[in-house]
Amino acid sequence: MEMRISLAGDECGVVSAQAHVWGDDFSPIGPVNLYVGNGYIEGGVSNVPAGLQRRVGVAAFNAAGRAVYSGTAFVNVYDGPMSPVQLTLQRIPENCPGSGTGSIYIIGVLEGRPRTDGGPVDAGPGPSYDAGPGPSFDAGYGPRP
Repeated sequence: MEMRISLAGDECGVVSAQAHVWGDDFSPIGPVNLYVGNGYIEGGVSNVPAGLQRRVGVAAFNAAGRAVYSGTAFVNVYDGPMSPVQLTLQRIPENCPGSGTGSIYIIGVLEGRPRTDGGPVDAGPGPSYDAGPGPSFDAGYGPRP
C-alpha cells in the first residue's frame, strides 16, 4: 500500500514519520519509515497480506522524537496491485499545543422564579426556544417557596 500526506499547515515541525499495518489474521507490520520532504509524507508498506479492512496507522514526529500527529484508516489490500490509502493525521496536543486561537459557542439557561418568562428567545440564538406561555418554568427548576 502507498500513501502521500500533505504537510501544508504543519505547525509542529514534522521531520520523520512511520507506518504500521495490522489485521486480525496476521502479525503487525512495522514500524516502516516513511519519506518526509518537499511538503509531504510519502511511502509505502510492502508484503501486506491481501484481505479486506487492513488497518494502517501513521505517526509523524518532530525533531525531539515526539509524535505530533497520528491517524489511522482501513484499506482493502488486493493480490498484486498497489492499494492507495487516504487518512487524516490529527494533532496530538500534548506534544504540539496549538499556538493560534479558536472560538467557543456558549449556550445555557437562566435560573428563574416560578412563572418567569424570559421573552421570545430564552436560550437563543436561532428560532424561539421559549418554554412559555403557560404554567412553565423557563429555567427548569420548578416552583420555590
